[in-house]
Amino acid sequence: MKHFVLGLAMALIAGASNAIGRTELQRGGEQEVLVAFDALFDAEGRVTELLPHEESEHPAAFWQGLKQRLVGLKVASPRSPSGQPAMLRTGLYVALEVVRGEQGGQARITSMDVRPLVVRRDYAGYPQDIRSIAGWEGTVQAECLVDTQGRCGEVKVSALPGMPPSLLRWAAATLAQWEFQPPQYDGVPIAATFKQSFKLSTTDYMPVNFLYRGSGSAPFRW
Repeated sequence: MKHFVLGLAMALIAGASNAIGRTELQRGGEQEVLVAFDALFDAEGRVTELLPHEESEHPAAFWQGLKQRLVGLKVASPRSPSGQPAMLRTGLYVALEVVRGEQGGQARITSMDVRPLVVRRDYAGYPQDIRSIAGWEGTVQAECLVDTQGRCGEVKVSALPGMPPSLLRWAAATLAQWEFQPPQYDGVPIAATFKQSFKLSTTDYMPVNFLYRGSGSAPFRW
């Protein structure tokens, strides 16, 4: 089965800073924020449409300001599996460093990437053997091939030495449950690689009202 790895060739923007509307990203200080668009690029790689993904998570002014800064974005000219020029629809992920102020916030774009758009996330139950480890943190890298139906194939995981094997299994089981909107060339879906980092940690204590996610009950956050 043919598939590809999407690559982004930025024409501008990276490192720029600009004002955004008042948001509720946080109450003060700096915060890293990752947002996504359902993006359409023409056969020359110019962005022609940006639809905010999970739009309700941020105010309209935030999205409008970010879209204005992405108007000149350009990727490598899309080519279909047959090598012909084609329109490309895919997920566009934008990482921001946001600094809140009394009048709103300042956002700096730190990175951008094109990859299959995540439309549903679910999380496996947490490994019970981690519950007794306080103050622990680490990152697991997971990768899979998203098929044309928007589901992961075999998930490959990696981490630094010393990562508990149960966490590697957790990351693989979690990513396997996610659903995607696969990239499309001229409206035809194609398989593509998706990569995800899971930053996990245990707390030094158990908060009284800790919000558990997934079917497990270990004190994790991400």
